[in-house]
Amino acid sequence: MADIYSTVTHLPLSCKSAAERMAREMEIDDTYADLTEDCCRKITELEQEIQKETGEKVALVAYRV
Repeated sequence: MADIYSTVTHLPLSCKSAAERMAREMEIDDTYADLTEDCCRKITELEQEIQKETGEKVALVAYRV
């Protein structure tokens, strides 16, 4: 069996791929918009409105485009 390199240690092989993928995603956090506290509050309020209307709990994310 070939050696397996992983940036995530002490995990079963079945978990390493998912953990590494998540680590890569977290490294790209500069693609998220840099919002003011007021903007974040507005997004939270909109999430709550949507939840009231649909009964679904949602998370809205702001990406820089």
